[in-house]
Amino acid sequence: MASILDSEPFNQALFFPRGDASPPPPGAIDRFAEVGGARVHVRAYAAPGARCTLLLFHGNGEVVADYDAAAERFAAIGAALAVAEFRGYGQSTGAPTLRAVIDDARPLAELVPGERVIVMGRSLGGAAAHELFARPTARIAGVVLESAFCDLGRLIARRGIAPPAAFTADERATFSPTDKLARGRLPLLVLHGAADTIVRPDEARAAHDAATAAASRALVYVPGRGHNDVSRGDEYWAALAGFVAHVAA
Repeated sequence: MASILDSEPFNQALFFPRGDASPPPPGAIDRFAEVGGARVHVRAYAAPGARCTLLLFHGNGEVVADYDAAAERFAAIGAALAVAEFRGYGQSTGAPTLRAVIDDARPLAELVPGERVIVMGRSLGGAAAHELFARPTARIAGVVLESAFCDLGRLIARRGIAPPAAFTADERATFSPTDKLARGRLPLLVLHGAADTIVRPDEARAAHDAATAAASRALVYVPGRGHNDVSRGDEYWAALAGFVAHVAA
C-alpha cells in the first residue's frame, strides 16, 4: 500500500512553491545540482574569514533570494551562508515532494564550499536537516533545527488530511524525524519560538529529547517569538553564534 506521505494530495497540500529569477547579489554564486530529473538551486554567499559554511534549507513558501539580505548577519557570527532551494521553487525545476526534499539533501550538501559545514533546517526544511543529521556527509560538523516539525502525524493533520493510525517501518525510516534524530551523533541545536502556534514548542522539545546520542545538544526557546519571526529575537543569534563557535573550534 502506497504511503500517504508520497501521495499527490498530501504533497500538493504541503508545498507552496513560487518562482524567482533574482540574480545573485555581489559576491554570491549560484550553483545547481542535477537530482532525479530536476535542477535544484543553491546560492552561496561570500564571507571572508568565516569559520564554517552554514547550509540553510529554507521554509515553505520561501525562496533562496529571501535570504540575500541576511547573509551579512550570518557572516557576523562566523558563518558563510548558503541557501538550498526545494524542487519547483525559485530557479529550481521539478515538483516538490517530501521525499524529494529528503533525497536531495545529500547532493545539495556536496555543492556548498568550505571544509566544515553546519546544516540548518527551517520549518519544512527540517526534513533535509533530519536526514543529514542521521546520515551526514564527511564535511558536516553540526545541525541546527529552526522552527522545525518533529511529529509526522501533526504534519499531515496540519494539511487537513487524517494521518494513519500508525506508520510502517519503511515510512519511519524514510520520513520520521524522531527516528533519524535518535540515530545522529553530531552536535545539535534546536531553536524555536516560544509562542509558535504553527509548529508547537513541544515538537522542539521532542526533537531535542530524541537526539540521545548527539555529541552535544541544546534547546533554546526564543521568548515572545512565533514561527516566522524567531530570528528577530536576540536569543536566536546568541545561541546560533555560540553553536557556530562550538562546532568550528
